[in-house]
Amino acid sequence: MVAANPLTYKYPMRAKEFTFEGGWSSPLTQNTVITPQLVEQVFKILHVFVNDLNNYLIMRGIPTVELGYPCGSTTYYKRDLVQNPTKEYGDIDVNLFIPRIEGMTNNANSSLIYSEVKHFCDASQDFQTQNGTNVIFKVGEDYVQVDLITAYYHNKEWTTTLAPEHKIKGVLCNSLYSSLGEALNLSIGSGHGVQAKIQNGALVPFAQNKDVELITITNNPHTWAVDIAKYFGCRELSPLLKQYPGKLDEIRVADMINSIKGIAQSLEMSGKGDAATLISKIKGIYLGKIDRAINSSKFDKAATPMAIEKAKHTKEMLAKKSAEIAANFDK
Repeated sequence: MVAANPLTYKYPMRAKEFTFEGGWSSPLTQNTVITPQLVEQVFKILHVFVNDLNNYLIMRGIPTVELGYPCGSTTYYKRDLVQNPTKEYGDIDVNLFIPRIEGMTNNANSSLIYSEVKHFCDASQDFQTQNGTNVIFKVGEDYVQVDLITAYYHNKEWTTTLAPEHKIKGVLCNSLYSSLGEALNLSIGSGHGVQAKIQNGALVPFAQNKDVELITITNNPHTWAVDIAKYFGCRELSPLLKQYPGKLDEIRVADMINSIKGIAQSLEMSGKGDAATLISKIKGIYLGKIDRAINSSKFDKAATPMAIEKAKHTKEMLAKKSAEIAANFDK
């Protein structure tokens, strides 16, 4: 099925996006300086955590999970160990690959695993959590929080698309995907690939949940942009989209924006609206998302002088860097 013209839709505000606390949920962790060396120690403990969690899941009759690789700002910690060992990260995110359980929605599937993580931690002396979406434990004299980002086993390769550019904060990169998704009524940037919701054969806003069919357009990291254009019926692809069909090698913001611009140009070439209008809309959505991130209530949890200063620095950095990234849409 070919989707309708994406530019004929109005674009309502999406439902509130689920956000992790990003290292701010507990005052225990707010004075911890996260360096590449600490991340390396953390991953040794995470292997123990996942092994023990899996033993617990087996006893509960639930399929096991698998520890993935770091994501977000710590994606490149091994490189930083060599090139920049004193680098400081804002938080630690890690992929947790989970089984697809038949009869459950994506949200219910993840919620089940998070619930089991909480039950496991509640009974543990070494690990703690508030809601199962993260785990807190001690490394030496410091407490560390690790946010668990779930994705299905079959989407392992797709999650490599969600890595940020080296030295760029994750929210600045992933918000590019989600902004494109919001403009086109798709979901892009989650661990499930590029998805759409269909009602009576027509594309509907992704926030809509009643009487809809969920479909996956693609989970191919190397062709995701081309696959989106083809889904909307583009028979001819712009030269820019052919050059930037998806992930090339390492993730770069400039490449992501060129892919997005290539989609817009291809839609215009296929008579599905004006590229400049769509690009402007995506840019506006993007800046709005980062503005909401800057004003997130999670920063209000800063309870120590070090954490308060870190929050201030993070907000300033997000404002400055997002403006620089958004300017690429106009080039």
